[in-house]
Amino acid sequence: MTTARTHLRHAYERLVEAEIEDVWRAITDPDDVQQYYYDNVVESSWMPGEPVRYLDADGVVMIDGTVVDVDAPHRLVHTFAFTKHAAPAAAGDAPSRVTWLLEPSDEGTLVSLVHDGFDGENATWRSVEDGWEQILDGLVDLFVTDDDA
Repeated sequence: MTTARTHLRHAYERLVEAEIEDVWRAITDPDDVQQYYYDNVVESSWMPGEPVRYLDADGVVMIDGTVVDVDAPHRLVHTFAFTKHAAPAAAGDAPSRVTWLLEPSDEGTLVSLVHDGFDGENATWRSVEDGWEQILDGLVDLFVTDDDA
């Protein structure tokens, strides 16, 4: 028996004042990610079918997933599942999906993020909304210079 996925989703857009290659690096490079993603580092080969993991400062896996699709530097899709260390209430939720889309614009790079594939209004669905807002704001701030302030 299969469970139908709902159409629940969280969608966001941010304009990042940086070149698309720099934004791509910022979402795939462990050192860059750590600066805006709750002090987590990311581990992945960024090859379809391979794991993607976000680890805290102690090396504990907080988010576990699998790379679904990559078209660098324009599109990255991976599954997303909280571990019991990150969100005990969400640890039993089915994996959902995160899609990053990057488009060059005159002002920099338009970043669109869609988190979907939830199996209902589960703990993951409820907990990521504010988290993505903070992560994306941090990504934008990563490229703000003192001259911009």
